[in-house]
Amino acid sequence: MSFEHLLLDNRNGLLVVTLNRPEMNNALNIKIRDELESIFSDSKNDPAVKGILLTANGKNFCSGYDLQEVIDTKLDSFRHRILEYHYELYSYPKPVISVLKGFCSAGGFDLALCGDYIIAEKKTFLFRPEIRFGGPPLITTLARKVGPTKALSLTLLGDPIRVQDAVSLGIVDELYTGEDIVHHGLKVLEKMCRWNTDLIRAEKEISNNFFMGNLYENLKKEFDIFAKFLENPNFLSIILEYSKSINQKVE
Repeated sequence: MSFEHLLLDNRNGLLVVTLNRPEMNNALNIKIRDELESIFSDSKNDPAVKGILLTANGKNFCSGYDLQEVIDTKLDSFRHRILEYHYELYSYPKPVISVLKGFCSAGGFDLALCGDYIIAEKKTFLFRPEIRFGGPPLITTLARKVGPTKALSLTLLGDPIRVQDAVSLGIVDELYTGEDIVHHGLKVLEKMCRWNTDLIRAEKEISNNFFMGNLYENLKKEFDIFAKFLENPNFLSIILEYSKSINQKVE
């Protein structure tokens, strides 16, 4: 199986999924999101896959949604399978490790948060800038890591988060300073995958649904609220201005 924007490498049941749009800072266009959704969907019942390690080529993990595509499609890219894509990643029944580096922003931050264990390099920083251009950052995704009140305060502040602070907050599980972060991540993933698969599935279902309501319903409610902001006639022009400024920062 081959993909346009992703690389796959199954290492004895540990599936390494690599974002491969380094020239675009791995921005999440429709194609790459569809590919991610497909991989997570197809592998969740595949006995040849015990878990996923999510990483990226280039110097940045992911700059978020492809804002040029958002502009070109008149916001349709924002709407494209937004619920299905996020739910497929966050409800994945097997262990997921996210390996972060460089810029991890907006939709890229949310993508990282599908990891059950998040490992980051020292020069990583995380950012949820959507509130700056009138879009609501997802609370559900971050609340799964730090709780709803802390997710809200971080969202309303709208500031970049240094990796050391992300570790203290519990967003990032481990700051890694060794030579090969992917190799280290695979060792962690192998450890998490050694248990009975039905037990892992049950534990993830409990974690996702028993403490803050149903994951699917929470995401659906958030995206229903988000839709109202897309109806703002000035939203597209705000996105355009923000896109110009953010492109300079991720270079």
